[in-house]
Amino acid sequence: MSQNIDPPRDAAVAAQLLRSRELAEVALLDYKRTLKAARQQMTQVQMAKVLRLSQPAVAKALQRAAKVPDVVAGFNAASPHELCQRFAAGMIGREEVILELAAWPYRSAPKFNEFGELESDIAGTFIDVENAVSFGLIDESIYEDVLNRLTA
Repeated sequence: MSQNIDPPRDAAVAAQLLRSRELAEVALLDYKRTLKAARQQMTQVQMAKVLRLSQPAVAKALQRAAKVPDVVAGFNAASPHELCQRFAAGMIGREEVILELAAWPYRSAPKFNEFGELESDIAGTFIDVENAVSFGLIDESIYEDVLNRLTA
């Protein structure tokens, strides 16, 4: 049995909910990147004391942090998707997200096989920006401004 989901009655509450979720996600990325950077200057025991964690917990956190990509030089994020998350979280402004998305070094479009299935990863491609519109991270006007700058 399928349920119809009504649109939210209060758009402000929905916007705050999305903002809070994206803020939490990018904060976690920032935390993991800071862990990686701290590893160069502190021992795990020192980190554990600062974080009020056990040393084994720090070791585990560092393992998870190692998988987080670094921010691309000259940008505020590691991917176009993350840029859009940072915008949705209120961490960067409209013009900044447009400038960075228009200047992003996108990977080539993903390849599809004869069955229409993806054969490569979409991360870092312009599909990240298209998906950001679908996910409500950016609006259509931002998408159009980025597209116009890319085709100019």
